[in-house]
Parts: sequence; C-alpha cells; structure tokens
Amino acid sequence: MKTLEATSFGAASTTEDVLSGVNLRGKRILVTGVSAGLGVETARSLVAHGAHVAGAARDLAKAKAATAPSAKGRRG
Repeated sequence: MKTLEATSFGAASTTEDVLSGVNLRGKRILVTGVSAGLGVETARSLVAHGAHVAGAARDLAKAKAATAPSAKGRRG
C-alpha cells in the first residue's frame, strides 16, 4: 500500500501555490468542467504553466466564454 505524504496545501491554497515552480511544457492535460469555477481556474493555471489543455464541458457556449481569456493567443 502506498503511503501518503503530508503537504502544506489546504483549503486556502491556490493553483499558483500548488504549481509554483512546476514546468508543464510538453504535457497534455484534460480538464473537465471548464464552463465555470474550479475547472476554469484549473485550466487557466495549467496553461499559464505551459501545459496544452483540452477541456470538457456540458455547455460548449459557456465553456468557450469562460476559457476565452486563457485561450487567447495560445492556439496552434
């Protein structure tokens, strides 16, 4: 059985706290729920750290609107 390591992350931790110093260039990551809330913030932060993010959502129009700021200038 795998032993869990203690971390200093908690309820007040941000995506920037968790990803500080992490380089995700060349990584492809699927994020669900990119139409609002945690899914959008997770995708935004992963993109900011170099990841290529594919998003999934039930409402395509909401997802496009919510992720437009992160996707701007990042396509290709």
